[in-house]
Amino acid sequence: MLDRARAAVGGWLGTIADRMVRPAKRPSAGSGLIGRTIAGVVVTPDNVLQLATAWACVRYLTQTVGVLPWHVHRQIEKGSEIASRHPVDWLIWQRVSPEFSSFQFRETLLSWALRYGNGYAEIERDGLDRPLALWPLHPTRVRPCRSDAGALYYEVMQDTGGRIDLDPRDIFHLRGFGDDVVGLSVVEIAAQSLGWARAAQIFGAAFFGNGSTPTVVVRNKKQLKPEGLERQRKEFDQLYKGPTKSGKTAIVDNDTEIETIGLNAEEMQLISVHQYLVEETCRWFGVPPHKVMHLLRSTFNNIEHQAIEVVVDSVSPWVKRFEDEANFKLFGVQNRLGFYTKMNMNALLRGDAKSRMEFYKGLQFTGALAPNEIRELEDMNSLGAEGDIHVMQQQMVPLEFIAKGPKQTTGSATPPPPRDDDDTIVEDDEAARARAEFARVLGHGPAHVDP
Repeated sequence: MLDRARAAVGGWLGTIADRMVRPAKRPSAGSGLIGRTIAGVVVTPDNVLQLATAWACVRYLTQTVGVLPWHVHRQIEKGSEIASRHPVDWLIWQRVSPEFSSFQFRETLLSWALRYGNGYAEIERDGLDRPLALWPLHPTRVRPCRSDAGALYYEVMQDTGGRIDLDPRDIFHLRGFGDDVVGLSVVEIAAQSLGWARAAQIFGAAFFGNGSTPTVVVRNKKQLKPEGLERQRKEFDQLYKGPTKSGKTAIVDNDTEIETIGLNAEEMQLISVHQYLVEETCRWFGVPPHKVMHLLRSTFNNIEHQAIEVVVDSVSPWVKRFEDEANFKLFGVQNRLGFYTKMNMNALLRGDAKSRMEFYKGLQFTGALAPNEIRELEDMNSLGAEGDIHVMQQQMVPLEFIAKGPKQTTGSATPPPPRDDDDTIVEDDEAARARAEFARVLGHGPAHVDP
């Protein structure tokens, strides 16, 4: 059945495919082989997490995207509303499967996409072809392929060693940056740079493990037997090797000289190298250094704007990838009811208490937000029906009314407006019509004004 489906799809794509460069039989993000780097270490998508900066970058992005409220929305006449009773809303916000919560699902797929370039999950459907569950598939088990007609399908390796072909509509594919249907592996592309960081990490550990001292050469003026040399070596390791044994005085016999060679930590700029490699690793993963606790050059006078920048530049692209894939794969091509998914990033973009107060105040005084809407954004209970009333300041008047003003008299000074017995200002017909028109514009007056 799958072959017939691919053949049918390939048929109507044939006209287009004839005008395109023949696609690769197996699209790939690269060779997939990460050998030993120039620094002398091997870097893989798994051991790269042993780098503190890489771990912090992956953790920040995955957990930030994972905690965002993700709901199904439906387009209505004036905006949109959350369709909390839609079955897909339960999948993406509560639990995608019996084994994965929504948070764990997003955290897992994004972690794979950051390290391998792609995150995959199989979409399980019920008898009515509706999404029932999402099951993550490790990137090493999935290989995108193309049929002879150029149609895309996914070849998945099973635990038994066999292989099964899945249609693209049944694969939730979180694709990272790339130039094909698959994303590029950051670890593979950045292998040399990350290998340098890995080598510096190993060297630093070995440096302190050997006592934080330069290399020492022991010169024996008298020839020792092999047993004597072995005893001398063991005595040096036992007495001076290790971070807790450094700085001791060496006492030797047999007419021996000690000579130090190599460089110390300051001359090798070991600390400076580690600080530079933190920034280098952050560049590859697209995370600002201050988000991985590298505060060397932070000033804290614009930290709120930096927080907004990281949401826009680092988090938002991954959120968009999740939303686009869910909108296409979970609702189908013929989505006539206008359903779509949306992650709410308002919690990440709002500033401190003072900034939020000024923001809400401006929207409320212009009638854009009601008190209950503001309280909902702040996770506070409703005030009841009275809190749904929209208000606005009435000090603002049309320029036309201000330009006309009260009628002028022939005197040099403007007389006060006339008042009746109860000290109420008496307006002429023209001023009354202007005030009534202003009230009508604000929605507080009659639908028309008598001439």
